[in-house]
Amino acid sequence: MITKQKTNNLENLDGLIKFVLTAALACLPFFIEKQLNYVILFVFLLGLTFVLRVNLRTLMVSAASYCLIVLLPYFFGLLLSGILYLMTDNSLFGVYQGYYEVSLRLFRLSVVWYVSMLYFQTTSIETVIGLLDRLFSPLKFIGVPVPDYLKVVMYVVIELRETGTEVVKNLREGMRSNIGSKKRKFQINITGVSQIIVSLLVNSFEKIDKVQSFVENANPEDLYGYSFKLTKREIAAISSFVFLTTVVSIVENGY
Repeated sequence: MITKQKTNNLENLDGLIKFVLTAALACLPFFIEKQLNYVILFVFLLGLTFVLRVNLRTLMVSAASYCLIVLLPYFFGLLLSGILYLMTDNSLFGVYQGYYEVSLRLFRLSVVWYVSMLYFQTTSIETVIGLLDRLFSPLKFIGVPVPDYLKVVMYVVIELRETGTEVVKNLREGMRSNIGSKKRKFQINITGVSQIIVSLLVNSFEKIDKVQSFVENANPEDLYGYSFKLTKREIAAISSFVFLTTVVSIVENGY
């Protein structure tokens, strides 16, 4: 969804600590009610964005994705609920939500979306897969071939890195070549698009033998890995989050 961007500050932060802090930060807005705390949280995220040096393109892609995946379905659901209530007069569809409640819910969801984006922006896929390998370690004792599944994931990642740009370029060219007549200037020829998708699927099936060979011969230690570390950088990240939660708690409890 988002292009990987190298950062100069937190890209080497321990993956597990970063994950725990990300999860805690994503849950934080669901436990606060004071409006001042939402301002504090917004300022904290703004400062975090500055520290991580997230570029404008990444922010725009993240915002566009949030609008398409979260905002549009949410407002469509609200609209549909209102229409059904007017048509049926059924109280089941008559749940009233004021502007404040809707804005609050969307802000909370946006925080979850944004901190998740920051996590994957500053964490390599090798570290993420390494964490999954540690997480699913108990399954290895009951015979589940966890490393094989993770090797397949890494194979897909490697293929996307090598051929992703080329595939997107070919898809765009194919779509442009299948545009209809002038009367259908903005209408894509469905048959042409289907042919492109089928072609991509056929190419994927042709690589099954290559994937199997990769799984059998690849060494997991060469593909992914994770080792816990605790340095001044991790301590500083933990301290900043503790400071944030302390300030939020003070404001929330009115001390």
